[in-house]
Amino acid sequence: MNSSLMVLTHWNDQWGDSSIRPELVLENCERILQYLSPDFLKSLELSILVVDDRLMQEINRERRGLNKTTDVLSFPLYSESPPIPFQILGEVVISMDTCILQAKEIGHSLVDEFYRLLVHGILHLFGYDHETNEDDAILMRKKEDECLDLVFER
Repeated sequence: MNSSLMVLTHWNDQWGDSSIRPELVLENCERILQYLSPDFLKSLELSILVVDDRLMQEINRERRGLNKTTDVLSFPLYSESPPIPFQILGEVVISMDTCILQAKEIGHSLVDEFYRLLVHGILHLFGYDHETNEDDAILMRKKEDECLDLVFER
């Protein structure tokens, strides 16, 4: 836990109308980033972009060459080596259309699904990857649960 970490989170909501409260997202991002960040970091910047499926498909096509929408994308800038104390972590892009659909399919609230996607995206920015092997997937799921516990104080 890096409780002295200064966090700057940019919230850019292209969706507009949702039950996601930006001020709580900013507070929760600070809590999550302080939890995940190594001690050498003094300041960390994060950008969150909330979009619809159409814009997500456009971003996915432009940035990854995949002409389809998805739930969350992460574009990392962070590096642990060399240990630079002031860094931009990167950007997390969340499709609210897909978030709403997945919340209904899974059977939990929009807020729960939003934070699940946000945490998933943030973990990718820190280099966690669930697609490399089963051990990495287990570690990432464990970290997701720990971060969600911070958000929902379970």
